[in-house]
Amino acid sequence: MENRPEFVWHYLATAKLGVAVALVNTRARGDGLAHALAVCGASHMVVGSECLPAFLAVRDRLAGELVDRCLVDEDEEGPAPDAPGLARFEPGATSTNPPETSRQALSDTGAYVFTSGTTGLPKAAIMSYQRLTTTGRVIGALAWRLERGDVIYNCLPLFHSNGLLIALSSTLAHGGTLALARRFSAGGFWRDIDRFGATGFNYIGEMCRYLVNRPTSDRDRGHRVRVIVGQGLQADVWTELRERFAIPRIVELYASTEGNIATMNLSGEVGSVGKLRFGGKLAKWDFERGDFVYEHGRLVECGPGETGILLGPIRKRTPFAGYRDTQATRAKVVTDGFRDGDAFYNTGDMFRMDNRRNLFFVDRLGDTFRYKGENVSTTEVQEQLARAPGIAEASVYGVEVPGVEGRAGMAAVVLEDGARFDGEALAAHLDTALPSYARPIFVRVRPSLETTASLKLSKLGLQREGFTPRDGEPVYVREGRRGYEELTPARYDAIIRSEASA
Repeated sequence: MENRPEFVWHYLATAKLGVAVALVNTRARGDGLAHALAVCGASHMVVGSECLPAFLAVRDRLAGELVDRCLVDEDEEGPAPDAPGLARFEPGATSTNPPETSRQALSDTGAYVFTSGTTGLPKAAIMSYQRLTTTGRVIGALAWRLERGDVIYNCLPLFHSNGLLIALSSTLAHGGTLALARRFSAGGFWRDIDRFGATGFNYIGEMCRYLVNRPTSDRDRGHRVRVIVGQGLQADVWTELRERFAIPRIVELYASTEGNIATMNLSGEVGSVGKLRFGGKLAKWDFERGDFVYEHGRLVECGPGETGILLGPIRKRTPFAGYRDTQATRAKVVTDGFRDGDAFYNTGDMFRMDNRRNLFFVDRLGDTFRYKGENVSTTEVQEQLARAPGIAEASVYGVEVPGVEGRAGMAAVVLEDGARFDGEALAAHLDTALPSYARPIFVRVRPSLETTASLKLSKLGLQREGFTPRDGEPVYVREGRRGYEELTPARYDAIIRSEASA
């Protein structure tokens, strides 16, 4: 179901009944949707009629019992597709709690929230009622600092932890008002903020970049927003967002859907996600071996200025509930790392720490690639590409090239309206901003970039395409010190035959 009030009613109703709710991505289709329904072990379904076509397309691949227990909730914004054999949801009339409510414990599983699936199939992370409620209390008090009359605007999907925890749980815990939008619209964003009288909104970094890339408007400062809370805001966008839109307080968080460690930047240090606290560790990583660095059989902690993998201590106060898939859960746990008997959740995310213990996100381990013996951070390269003249959006990843060690850097870019790709100018910009090993070898120009429903860049499809040119999507290659030049069929064939080295 998309972001509409009925989503909240169903979510709260399942909690009263003691039913674990699996929140399915509304963009899931075909194999992805069938996988989500199978991996969460669903026994009943409520489907918003706006999502019904996707469900009907996989109906024959699902267990008959699940289809028989499917209820369709009508979307008032549009007529429902014909769905023979499916029951329509009818709201109940009672206002009293069912007897099951009094038997619920905070430790019970309240929800399965799927990971974003940017680097693989989404996994169903276990969320207890304790986590679903405590997170809202903490974020509402420390990050939002909610006050009477506050209105939090949420345009991110409620099936994802950002919308569910940062926005919905906080307002439920502290009594604020939640203003819902079906989805993010850069063009209509500030109009919605004015319409609802919003005093804050939750964000994802890419969403903020879209906002600062919009033309200036009278609405840029004519609003009541005093605080925004979210994840993934890069330093360059952070400063421009704060100054252009006169937002006095920006609280950047780090947390993952399934993780047991979180940080919160309450000091306003630009680019930081907060301080390393509560037993968290940064452990050195060996990119050659694809494993942690060990000395005398123990993990090695990072010092100030060094980059490592963030680990969350697994203990009574910070348990790791994991996934519904027990094998996937075990794969994320590191035991006996620093001493006998310890256990840590491996976030798979790389950070750098300064001498004041401020953490700065570097990249996801699955996104970082190795080229010419060096580790390339896709986040760093994306940030520099977005600063280049004529480029509106960029996604960076590594691609395999015959005869080349590691993976060569490649970028998919979207040009600003009316701009033309200038290979000489782009090369000159990157030469001044990045070391030679980090500069992309290939650049693909696309009309748009695919994102997940939570606006994170989706790179799997781009990686599979590699540097093969496609109709309407020219690919440019850079050789030596020259600028980027279009990848011709002859040059492409030479690279594939390893007659030339990129």
